[in-house]
Amino acid sequence: MYMDLNRDLNLKPIFEPQAIALVGASDKLSSWGFIVAHNIVQNNYSGQFFPVNPKREEILGYKSYPSILDIPKEVKLDLVIIIIPAKFVLSILEQAKQRGVHHAVIITAGFRESGEEGRELEEKITTYAQQNDIRLIGPNGMGIVSTRVNLTAVMWPVAGLKQGDMAFISQSGNIGTIGLTVASRRGIGLNVYVSAGNMADLVMADYLEFFGKHDSRTKVIGLYVEGIQHPKRFVNLVKEISKSKPIIILKAGGTVSGRQAALSHTGAITGDDQVFRDILEHAGAIIVDSLDEMFDLVLVFSRWAEMKFPRGKVVIVTRGGGWGVMAADACSRQGINLEPLNKNAYERIDKLLPPYWSKGNPIDTVASLNLNDVKEIIQIIFDEMPPVEAIFLLGVGGIAYLANLAKQSPFIPDENKDQLDFISDLEVNLFKEILKLSRSYGKPILVTSLLTAHNSPSIQFLEAQDYPIFSNPARMVQAFRYMVNYYRWRQRI
Repeated sequence: MYMDLNRDLNLKPIFEPQAIALVGASDKLSSWGFIVAHNIVQNNYSGQFFPVNPKREEILGYKSYPSILDIPKEVKLDLVIIIIPAKFVLSILEQAKQRGVHHAVIITAGFRESGEEGRELEEKITTYAQQNDIRLIGPNGMGIVSTRVNLTAVMWPVAGLKQGDMAFISQSGNIGTIGLTVASRRGIGLNVYVSAGNMADLVMADYLEFFGKHDSRTKVIGLYVEGIQHPKRFVNLVKEISKSKPIIILKAGGTVSGRQAALSHTGAITGDDQVFRDILEHAGAIIVDSLDEMFDLVLVFSRWAEMKFPRGKVVIVTRGGGWGVMAADACSRQGINLEPLNKNAYERIDKLLPPYWSKGNPIDTVASLNLNDVKEIIQIIFDEMPPVEAIFLLGVGGIAYLANLAKQSPFIPDENKDQLDFISDLEVNLFKEILKLSRSYGKPILVTSLLTAHNSPSIQFLEAQDYPIFSNPARMVQAFRYMVNYYRWRQRI
């Protein structure tokens, strides 16, 4: 299939549309057309929404139109979203041309991934789109999300997504919607999400170029890929864009079984995993093995990408000894250096903690209930040990958790519960001070806690700040390793 690589890459009408039409909108609860329409309405899309269904007069409180051509002519449609059988898609693109619409999202399946007949249909719609200056997302995708206009047009119930600075593009709709669920659960902000589908027109390199070079709202790019079209262009873009924006890639389809699955899934051409990893890492990409890893890195790079990590030297501060040991083991495995406490730091910390503290790095505060000790130790480390590039803070949030738990006890009088709120507030204030220290010294403080925003007000505070919180020491250390590697790569180029 002929592909014109010089076509217009202005995708702003897709991600900031002021008026959209959903062809195949439905009020039938069991239909994809209902789920997509419901997502658009429920998530308060900020533009004009025009459902298109010739069999309905109204859908979800909006007037329904028989076709795109019946939408009032004074409306400037920016985007058409299509979710009707494949054999009718070409006729919708013809209507889009008549209405002067140059951007479409084709959710419909039944194209290249389904066999020869579907491949021919896909070639027809792609050729028509290219000849008539229409840019296509899909087909065989699950839709798009753009938090900048509150547009959630996906085939999966999604609510409560936070606005952020990540562009997440997935070749798999299923993986993509799982990613949206993970982001929502962890309170991670997104700029846009794209389910790329078969990539009949817009391919991974196009998304990379647009979000990397032409979209100032995107600070971090995450890609789930099964195969790369135009690999030379893709690698060159990775090398150029990685200088200013981290590119995080989750790759699948590198084994024989994976390649066969990817071909039937999105019609992708895939390659050997190790070759892919070597080439892309050399170009500056960050290759991860799970969605959780990807979103860990979105948080750390969104906050700390510009900080410097030439030596990879850290100090571990832990509320309990076991996690300190686990973190030290993870540092050893990842090549992260534990900086020995110098004389001044040791003497100042020794005055704060009980005589049975760990006397070294990791610094075990032996479950001290004096929350101010943690802040003082962090400040001592930053003051006395300039080579330290980060602090790993483990096992925090528990004081607020215990106070929160105690408030629910029938054995604690109501008149004493105000004191428990005071204790929770103390720990929240501690984190406010920790964030100030991190900003003023220009060094990250990575936090590990098993607690969640649901049961710890201090963790809730951190999540509200989009602050990275890791569920175990190994993930925290691995995230820092990625930051060190990325910094060193940028220093070499």
